[in-house]
Amino acid sequence: MPTTVSVHLTPSDKVALKRHLRTARSERVRDRIRALLMMATQLPLVQIAQGFTVTSATLINWKHRWLKRRHFGLADAPRSGRPSKADARYVKELLRVVRRDPRELRYAFTRWTAPRLAQYLGEETGVWLTPQWITELLRTHGIVWRKTKRTIRNLQKRAATERARKALQRLKKGL
Repeated sequence: MPTTVSVHLTPSDKVALKRHLRTARSERVRDRIRALLMMATQLPLVQIAQGFTVTSATLINWKHRWLKRRHFGLADAPRSGRPSKADARYVKELLRVVRRDPRELRYAFTRWTAPRLAQYLGEETGVWLTPQWITELLRTHGIVWRKTKRTIRNLQKRAATERARKALQRLKKGL
């Protein structure tokens, strides 16, 4: 096994890789890009492999994939297995529903939770997913899911709340 592997990157290659590094969604693709950039600086192969916790053979494989197919060679190949239950139609419905107020759909609650979304979408689409998978789907589409805070702020009338706040301010000032 060689101690270093040289990857000759042109300045335009480096710019393209760095741009792809910022836009790549997959951490695995970003690791491959970083490894290529490190190989271009002539770092020892063992050092790069330890940094990414891969073998030297894997790094050489990444280099060959880059040389053969450029950016397309960095992406993961399709994997075998059962297709996801959450097809494009399901994800579209999930994103549409999560952006709506549940009260518009005649629910008494004001915030969606992952279990509520799983239940609602299961009844609507017939596809039953776990709340954890719903959370993961939302995360992949840029929606961060947090634990619901218990509050009644959304049930209050803004005008009445503002009047009460101003009255409290006047009382504090002694007017």
